[in-house]
Amino acid sequence: MLKRNEMTRHLALRRQISKLCGLGLIACVLTLCGCTISEDGSTSGPPQIQLEPAIQVLQTQAMQNDDPHMRAIAVESVEQLDNTAAVQIVAHGLSDPSPIVRFSAAMVCGTQQMYVLKPQVEQLLNDPDQSVQVAAIFALSQLGEDDYLNRLPAMFSSSDPTVRGNVAMVLGDLGNKSAIDLLLSDANEPNPGVKFSITEALAQLGYPDAISSIIALSLSVNAEDHLEALSACRELTVPVATNVLLSGLSDPDPSARLIAARGLGMRGSLQGEQIAVQYAADSDPNLRVLAALALGSMRVTSNIDVLNGLLSDPNPKVRIAAAAGLIRLNHLAQMDEEMGITATQ
Repeated sequence: MLKRNEMTRHLALRRQISKLCGLGLIACVLTLCGCTISEDGSTSGPPQIQLEPAIQVLQTQAMQNDDPHMRAIAVESVEQLDNTAAVQIVAHGLSDPSPIVRFSAAMVCGTQQMYVLKPQVEQLLNDPDQSVQVAAIFALSQLGEDDYLNRLPAMFSSSDPTVRGNVAMVLGDLGNKSAIDLLLSDANEPNPGVKFSITEALAQLGYPDAISSIIALSLSVNAEDHLEALSACRELTVPVATNVLLSGLSDPDPSARLIAARGLGMRGSLQGEQIAVQYAADSDPNLRVLAALALGSMRVTSNIDVLNGLLSDPNPKVRIAAAAGLIRLNHLAQMDEEMGITATQ
């Protein structure tokens, strides 16, 4: 049986910094970034990022890697890439023999609203894997088809914990607070992974008790709970979550420090930049992955060179993370150009 983390997206990049930038928060984000707008409103344009090498890495890994987990991660990494290559990679993933990859591709298709792939997604409603069906329902809802959402409550009662966990994740991602009652109905969930997915989804929907639980778990002495909760804090906009991330920069575990650095980068803060730069050269490939993702969350043009270097890393997971980081930096640069912001050098 597939484990929950084999089905969930490994590189959750879709919650963009733009979601933090309501009109009342833009000035705060600009201050944190160290960005400036010229007096005459002009801009020097976004930093030039050559995406072709990054896209080639993702195409190779998504279509040729023998490991379905690597293919899934590569597919997920195109979430902020808006071009034909992204559509091609996702289209290939929708027909992948592995349900893990089909799941990831359907989720990205929905997040990126790839309407051209809607017919392929509709076919996945009858996929032999129920988690893939869940992802297809999510994708179609993002493509304007809400008729299939009424299938989710029954799926939430599935005997397969992977399916239950993915339904919870999707309900959180959909952002409809009407799902809170359904999520709370499974108060006696026996599987710890599913229980955390439910808590995380409720926190996304603004349920106060769930937010408090995430914050409490971020202080857990259990390493797995601690890291999962710290990762979840990246997606919470409440001030206490920012404080948790700031504390995470001094955590004795380098993984925790890098997760915190990335979360702060997503908020516009560069306070974890040096930590990310340091571990980009670490001997542990898992830390290099986290470093690449953290660097990709920060508006610093000098990080481009570091990420370009990691595109040639001997470890495919690191290459994928570096490609994802460059794609996110390019996305942030496009946002900056629209708002007349100059990124930190």
